[in-house]
Amino acid sequence: MMLAQFAATGSVLPFVTMLFRERGLSYAQISLLLTLSAAAMTVCPLLWGMAADRWISLNRVFSVVNAASAALLGLMALGRGFALTAAAFTLYSACALPTFTLINALAFHHLPHPREQFGRLRAFGSLGWILPFLPISLWTARRPGAGLDFTLWLGAGLSLVSAAWAFALPPTRPGAARRGPGPNLYGRALKRLLGNSDFTALLLSMFLVAGAFSILLYYSPPYLEKLGVPRPWIGPIQALGVVVEIGLFQWHGRLARAVRPTVLILAGSSALILRHLLYAFCGVPLWLSLSYALAAAVIVFHHTGVSLLSNALAGGELRATSQTLLSFAGQGLGPMFAHWLAGRIAVRFGDDLRPIFLAAALLCAAAFVIILSRRRSLDRPSSLGEQTAAGAAR
Repeated sequence: MMLAQFAATGSVLPFVTMLFRERGLSYAQISLLLTLSAAAMTVCPLLWGMAADRWISLNRVFSVVNAASAALLGLMALGRGFALTAAAFTLYSACALPTFTLINALAFHHLPHPREQFGRLRAFGSLGWILPFLPISLWTARRPGAGLDFTLWLGAGLSLVSAAWAFALPPTRPGAARRGPGPNLYGRALKRLLGNSDFTALLLSMFLVAGAFSILLYYSPPYLEKLGVPRPWIGPIQALGVVVEIGLFQWHGRLARAVRPTVLILAGSSALILRHLLYAFCGVPLWLSLSYALAAAVIVFHHTGVSLLSNALAGGELRATSQTLLSFAGQGLGPMFAHWLAGRIAVRFGDDLRPIFLAAALLCAAAFVIILSRRRSLDRPSSLGEQTAAGAAR
């Protein structure tokens, strides 16, 4: 399921900008589409999380969002107008992007010891992403004039596979379902979670680091190309980070047993600080290309660590909601703020990308300080034990 879900999005999202350009959209129009997509991520993930925790089994939610994603990709493939494309892409983002964190919640439901077991399972997600991404990247590099509509149909087909697969999984009963008259269990649990300072620190860290990571995704390729890296090499260079991800996830369980969770989270944010500083002050294409290995550490250590700790703090009642709140911060508000900041810096420094990378490093440094300030509280045995106890009780 993890492999199919990431393959469904990995066959579409890395190529949408080229697809939109192929259809004659200006960069201003593309920027509007991406802004609409990020705006959808400030609302829709919370609705999916609430549905999964309160009313509908999480695997059924996956079936719904994947079936809807397939239909919307088909609509994008058949339609050509800007208004239709904007509506379909925004709705597709609202359905497909939350799956990056919702699938973590689904895994936590079925893994008895998530801290030790999740890394190896998540490696299948990285593999699923690269399986369509790498061959499509190489194919488009060799045939720059070829159409990309097939990526939409491929993504639609893989989304249908994920929808069927999720439907066949054992039901994951909502942890905060309303059971007749009495207090609203979901509302009480949500109020308790949002009032937890440790969870707030995790949300802020995800907001800052994910925003800086979006700068990595969108501004690194043009900077490498500016330094003389041939465009056909950009895709394989990016794939290097995913390959390293798969390898690091094999060791994640052992590391999680050996050190406290915040050590891994701080290591992930440190890797992104170093990565952005290299792009701000180093002009050697080889070193900048190899630094995609540092990007892998951000996913494996920071993002996964924050996700696991959020699950532990949320308990069984808000497992899906806690993960979709991370989507709200990391896929919605964080990238929106980072792109706004990058635009202001670009105007101030005449499209020089190096100050943008330096600003991204400062965002990660702020996240580092926030987690460091809550380290004792986040690492306390009661928080870590909640996670295992919830798994053992199923």
